[in-house]
Amino acid sequence: MDFSYSRIETFKQCPLKFKYNYLEKPEIPPSTTIESFLGTIVHSTLQKLYEDLKYSKLNSLDDLLSFYYKQWDSEYFKTQITIVKEGLSPENYKQTGKEFIKNYYEKYKPFNQGKTLGTELKFNLQISDPETSCVYNITGYIDRLTLVSDNFIEIHDYKTNNVPKTQEQIEKDAQLPLYAIAVKKLYPFVEKIDLVWHFLSGNLELRTSKTNLELEDLKKEFIQHIKDIEKAIEFNEFPAQTSALCDWCEYKVVCPMKAHELKTKDLEKNEFLNEPGVQLVNKYAEIEEKRKQIVGELDKQLEKLKEAIIIYSQQNNLERIVGANASLLIKQYENVKIPDKGTKEREDLENLIIQNNLWNDLSDLSYYKLSRSLGYHMFSKELDSQIRKYIETTKIHRFYLSQKK
Repeated sequence: MDFSYSRIETFKQCPLKFKYNYLEKPEIPPSTTIESFLGTIVHSTLQKLYEDLKYSKLNSLDDLLSFYYKQWDSEYFKTQITIVKEGLSPENYKQTGKEFIKNYYEKYKPFNQGKTLGTELKFNLQISDPETSCVYNITGYIDRLTLVSDNFIEIHDYKTNNVPKTQEQIEKDAQLPLYAIAVKKLYPFVEKIDLVWHFLSGNLELRTSKTNLELEDLKKEFIQHIKDIEKAIEFNEFPAQTSALCDWCEYKVVCPMKAHELKTKDLEKNEFLNEPGVQLVNKYAEIEEKRKQIVGELDKQLEKLKEAIIIYSQQNNLERIVGANASLLIKQYENVKIPDKGTKEREDLENLIIQNNLWNDLSDLSYYKLSRSLGYHMFSKELDSQIRKYIETTKIHRFYLSQKK
């Protein structure tokens, strides 16, 4: 199997979507979201701009918008387009794309920032796992590759998503750094590679670069993600992972997490209430609510009973009380509250424990071990007294019920 940034991101986003998209390919009506369609048409328009520039043809903004409109109109009805956001029409998105292109054109004209080496440039990259010697093939498409000078290349990527990423987010983004690894192999003479994101919704350009060490670390991350995918394939484990992106997923009609919701979404009230799955869930919710009420009432009765048992055991100096068919053991423990981390009291207590060579014994100041050590008088009287200056203690009771033999 070939791998790509988008395939790996799909698996990370939702393993089940990866299975549907790249392995099973279930038969569902072909469709795409309006956001995806908008991105495709905008990309093809900017591709035309830079491809024509390679032949010394500079399209005017009107020429470019005319191409954009023709592409939109000719492609829109070729597949089912889904609009998730309520209150928006295809025309709203069409005009949004127009603004993307217009703002980009005005910002970068006359487009003399470098020589275009390629647009929608496909690459194949082989990376090997040093542990297993397995070689993996990574594929991808670079929106635009620009030669700025003899040893300086820029990798450009256009993003049409509604919210631009921040500089901090792109520093962690793996897509263009992966492309940089491929470019280094394609053009070994290159000394400098800039990674450039164009967030068209904000007319924003963000850029960064990566060191060779950072790119090597990225390879290791990709290899691990690939191993995760291979393991999922081996054991056929592809759990659905729900998120806000589910509404835009083309596979929700067959997804076990979303299919029933989609099936019943548009039913009339009577039809909805009579649907078998809806009836089962309603009945379950009804019984579960009754169970909670009963358990809650029993818990209240049990707490009152425990209070009476504790009083009785203390008044009669008893730890074990017998009934007709069972006996009850009542044990009293000391519960310790340690000062919160970051406080001076916590720091002083930790220093006290360390100075007495008890840090390892107490598992880095474990609540359980400290409580147990105090309860069993495992410290000297002096140390016990010093520790108790920093802690709060409360008495708790535990009940152990045993059936008579």
